[in-house]
Amino acid sequence: MTAPIPFFDRLEAVRQERGSILCVGIDPRLERMPLEITEGLDGDVEAILTRFGIELLDLAGPQAACFKPQIAFFEAHGMSGLRAFAAIVAAARERGLLVIGDVKRGDIGSTAAAYAQAFLEPGGDLEVDAITINPYLGADALQPFVDTAAKHGKGLYVLVRTSNPGGADLQELVAGEQRIFEHTAALVRSLGEPHVSATTGLSCVGAVVGATTPEALQALRGQMPDTPFLVPGYGAQGGTAADVVPAFRADGSGAVVNASRSINYPTADAGAWRAAVERAAQAAREDLHGASLPA
Repeated sequence: MTAPIPFFDRLEAVRQERGSILCVGIDPRLERMPLEITEGLDGDVEAILTRFGIELLDLAGPQAACFKPQIAFFEAHGMSGLRAFAAIVAAARERGLLVIGDVKRGDIGSTAAAYAQAFLEPGGDLEVDAITINPYLGADALQPFVDTAAKHGKGLYVLVRTSNPGGADLQELVAGEQRIFEHTAALVRSLGEPHVSATTGLSCVGAVVGATTPEALQALRGQMPDTPFLVPGYGAQGGTAADVVPAFRADGSGAVVNASRSINYPTADAGAWRAAVERAAQAAREDLHGASLPA
């Protein structure tokens, strides 16, 4: 049986092919839905969410390295939302697009294994290529995710230094001689070391590090040379292309940068949402392009 190609090898191949480090978030909010999405659907939430996600795949796909649906915006609508999430993920797979499920799961033992099964094992309704996970419960809570990801060629992004202002409340606290996020980074790298790809030199265990904390981003890239980064905070949260430069390795690999609101809901005249999404995705890709280029 042929071993699956690791997620971060596949993501790196897409980066090189498309010249893109852009990860497009999919955050459906009914109160912000453009008329082009809702018209003709008579308020059918499942249909609206599904159309919105698939339209984003098609409109932004040529500019994106990957997509990141935030599951909370689907779970908020119960089974209708989860069916829409599954339909969007399936549509992405049909189009050959990579999907990071922004699910931020984290629990111990068999519960962690069940979460990993739900999102990372092949054939499930919610199967994606990679997921975000929460490290607060420690190494034994992360290990089932690592084992499942390594087995099936999937990827993980562990929350290390997040982009929200409140991230500092715990992550910047000093314990011993290091800040909590630096201890977390050491744990993430340790868990990933047995699973570094011979092709890309990247582990299957990545880290979420925000663009709004460029000092931490630079420090962590030095601490975690073989760890892939997912960088939120660009765009609507205030992070810039200049802020994300430290996320990348010397050859320009090792990170993708997420943009959600600025691409999901760009300023547009009535009836012009689709064209505005295409422009916003292209502008973000071009703005970010130089950030990953070797100096």
